[in-house]
Amino acid sequence: MKKLTVACAQQQMRLFDSLESYRKELNRFLYMARAKGAQLIIFPGLAGVMAAAPMVEGFRINLLKQADGRRRKQRSLWTRTRGALAGGTAALLGADFRKAFGQLLQTDPASLLATYETTFGELARAYDITIVGGSAYLPDPAGVIRHRATVFGPDGTVLGRHSKMALAAEDEGLAVPGDVWTVVNTPAGRLGILLGEEALYPEAGRVLAYQGADLLVTLAAADSEALAAYVRQATIAQAQENRCFALTSFLVGKNYLAPDEAVGKTFVGKSGIYAPLEMTPRYSGVLVEIGTASSEGLLTAELDRDALRALWQSGVEPVRSRMPVGLFAKYLPALYSSQRTLAEAWPDPESIPAPLPAAPPPPLVLPTPIEPPAHPVLAEASDAPSADEQAGAGLLTPEMSLDETAEGDETGWDVD
Repeated sequence: MKKLTVACAQQQMRLFDSLESYRKELNRFLYMARAKGAQLIIFPGLAGVMAAAPMVEGFRINLLKQADGRRRKQRSLWTRTRGALAGGTAALLGADFRKAFGQLLQTDPASLLATYETTFGELARAYDITIVGGSAYLPDPAGVIRHRATVFGPDGTVLGRHSKMALAAEDEGLAVPGDVWTVVNTPAGRLGILLGEEALYPEAGRVLAYQGADLLVTLAAADSEALAAYVRQATIAQAQENRCFALTSFLVGKNYLAPDEAVGKTFVGKSGIYAPLEMTPRYSGVLVEIGTASSEGLLTAELDRDALRALWQSGVEPVRSRMPVGLFAKYLPALYSSQRTLAEAWPDPESIPAPLPAAPPPPLVLPTPIEPPAHPVLAEASDAPSADEQAGAGLLTPEMSLDETAEGDETGWDVD
């Protein structure tokens, strides 16, 4: 395919009473993505954890679910009142989804994995679309819990996985870091997956680009505006540095996985679809971006891969072909084999760092280059869907109109 339509879901963290409720939530986004002709959709970081909510049993967690229901306007007065009381009682009793979820990971991780893969696999097959499922804490084949994202093909099969290597505060005590970056080959192209803070490191995107990735996908769950801004800016930079497309999908809403829920942290972020500067309006690097950092929405855009490949050869500065690799090869092996961070190399700006080791590091083995499929790159954001489309998807209530959706070329809707 010379042109590819992609979709990014900006999803709210919720505690669902049943797996069917969670599936309906995913259907909202998939319905809109299919209506816009998307061949690929990505869900946010940690969004896959919501599949575990129905599995986490106990009185304290039931109280948390009732408190979450209070935030939804369509609930009855009695439900909202009961939720308010439950929220206070849960706080007094120390109700903690994170702790209960951690117990589930210790006692029955296999059931969680089966639920996650069955849910996304069936939906991918039903909508005939490639899905990058929201990341979750799942066991690897050896039974080790990783923070990982899984890619599902249009036939529902698992095409690949990525385990997060740069763990965040939410990950500590729940997961072990991964140890490899690999590109996932899909009908929509060669995907390089980054989870949250991994996008902050230019080396991560470059490793994936060397493996043939032409689409960098970042799944994020940022509980501060600063971190969300870092991830956004880093993703735009990754697209420019590697001359590829990039997508970022943010989780929003209450952070039920915070080590201390009393802090009341929330996830924020503005999901977006990005491209090299020359392919975007006003050289911004942004093809389309959601208009709010706290509400749900869906972005779609069309990528033109032919235009991207032309840019590789005849751009203003074709860095992919003019990289001074000999110079980099002279410095980078010693720098990275020293196993020192920048802070360790320069603890004091006025000090002189210790000399670098002379021994070269072990060679990096790269895969055999594969000619990328002749797919097009996206240069034009899709138009906003009609009110009929949104109503059909359950994205608009009878009282809402398209004028109330988030700003920009995207489908957005307010959340409670």
